[in-house]
Amino acid sequence: MALVVNQDGLEQAIDLVKKADFRLNSVWDENRPSDAAEDRYIAEHGLDAFARWHLAVNTEAQDGSKDRYVLPYGDFRSLHSTGVEQIKRQAETTGQADIANAADEILELLSKYTC
Repeated sequence: MALVVNQDGLEQAIDLVKKADFRLNSVWDENRPSDAAEDRYIAEHGLDAFARWHLAVNTEAQDGSKDRYVLPYGDFRSLHSTGVEQIKRQAETTGQADIANAADEILELLSKYTC
């Protein structure tokens, strides 16, 4: 899987933090959208809106498919700090420095709003 930073997703994440539309210390595995929730969101809002809730694009996946967008950071309502933290850990583990840096940018901004 070849991943690159999803600039639209990063910009939306930053905007959500600036609007204080985030959740801290949630249990990400319990709040991460299910496949069914993703499908409903796409049906109601479209693939472009769905894409903005993801920090990365899989360039090997078919353009125009749900599978093209990976590493979600929110539940389609709010950004979850724990989702971003998981993205950062995964990116560091897999050597994806650009994605880890994007997650860091979000986490640093969150720390300014929460400290």
